[in-house]
Amino acid sequence: MQTNGTVVDSPAALAVALASVVAVLYLAAIAYAIVQIARTRDLSEVEKALWMIAVVFAPLLGALVWYLAGPHPFGLRLTHKVR
Repeated sequence: MQTNGTVVDSPAALAVALASVVAVLYLAAIAYAIVQIARTRDLSEVEKALWMIAVVFAPLLGALVWYLAGPHPFGLRLTHKVR
């Protein structure tokens, strides 16, 4: 193993760096989903709260459903009031 300053040239260091980048992107995607949920005018306050709970407690599934299916997946709504 060679070191030159603060850089360590090893597979473990590369793995840690890659995992760090993936973790930051993962957290950014979750934060972005929460911001988009909060900004969506098509949702009631209860629906926003449920979406945020889904994203926080099941981040991968909640965020994927939000990104792929939108605020009302399969046409499901908690209220009949449409804004």
